[in-house]
Amino acid sequence: MSEPRVPRVLVVDDEERVRGLLCDLLAAWGCQAVEAANGAQALTLFEAGDYDLVLTDYLMPGGTGLDLIQGVRDRDATIGVIMFTASAADLDPDSRRLEFTLLRKPLQLDGLKTAVGEALHRRSPGTLAALH
Repeated sequence: MSEPRVPRVLVVDDEERVRGLLCDLLAAWGCQAVEAANGAQALTLFEAGDYDLVLTDYLMPGGTGLDLIQGVRDRDATIGVIMFTASAADLDPDSRRLEFTLLRKPLQLDGLKTAVGEALHRRSPGTLAALH
């Protein structure tokens, strides 16, 4: 029997420290994280990679997380997407239209881990057990 594939997560945030923390968390949970500093870089990486999940901030220079999610959806309608924000904007209609999970800052680690596990499970049903 082959080893289960390690879930690959694209982490997008303009703040290097936030990206690093999220990547460290994902690694601790058994995922391989790849970092992008903005939406344009993320789309380039997304096109070249094989990802199971995109985790993105909402407000970033050069385009919002919504712009990124639309670009991701144009390329893969089934991939899991989680967007986090401190903005008070009403993003619920967008989350339904673009089918992503919306998390508000400050992020609660249990809530983030649950959202990541659920998104990975939808993409690949055996993956949920891989989160530590």
